[in-house]
Amino acid sequence: MKIFFCIFLSIVSYANAAIIFSDDFNDGNMLGWTGSGYSASSWQASGGMLKFNGGSYSGVIAFCGIDAITTPSNFTMDADIKIAPADSNYGHVGFFWGYQDTSNFNTAYLRTHSDHVTNWSMVGGAQSSESYLNIPGAANNSWYHMHIEVNYATKVMLLEFAGYSTTFTGSTFDLINRNTGGKMGVITAGEVGYFDNVVISIIPEPGTWILCLAALAGIFISKMRK
Repeated sequence: MKIFFCIFLSIVSYANAAIIFSDDFNDGNMLGWTGSGYSASSWQASGGMLKFNGGSYSGVIAFCGIDAITTPSNFTMDADIKIAPADSNYGHVGFFWGYQDTSNFNTAYLRTHSDHVTNWSMVGGAQSSESYLNIPGAANNSWYHMHIEVNYATKVMLLEFAGYSTTFTGSTFDLINRNTGGKMGVITAGEVGYFDNVVISIIPEPGTWILCLAALAGIFISKMRK
């Protein structure tokens, strides 16, 4: 079921993010998703998953973006992912965000043949240097859960993958996140890829929670005095 909604005032705790998009593809369609880049028409919803009907490694990224979402300044992104390349030599599967076009975007994706998640950005067709999270034993045809948290204000990016995690800050954060705004979604590099349980959340800034809590406190006090 697809969910598109914004939560402006949700006072639970700062740690609880507000979900702005989720899709488990159980409705059998990819309404709200649009392919671009390599073989853009090869994306489909099948068997309760999003699938890229590719083959072997192409060297060109296949993007599938979420139509209703513009990359927030402070967000989390989660998905279950699997790569199944036809030739079994290479495997690329993961996320993109800050997408303006195929020459300007940020990305983080698993390279099964290198046993790591690589992170970089493209600006004007020029790729930044890469930063890595090592994933020993990363394999094709296996499901993994991938999670990122990106905060442009604090310049902190958390990457969690298959029980491994790392944090990128400062100049490393800047290299990975040179693009802001734009689309976000999932990628392969031409191989057959599968995606499920995609969730995008916004983490409100601490100041937002403080203002909201103060407002609720004021309402509570006002009612107590009546």
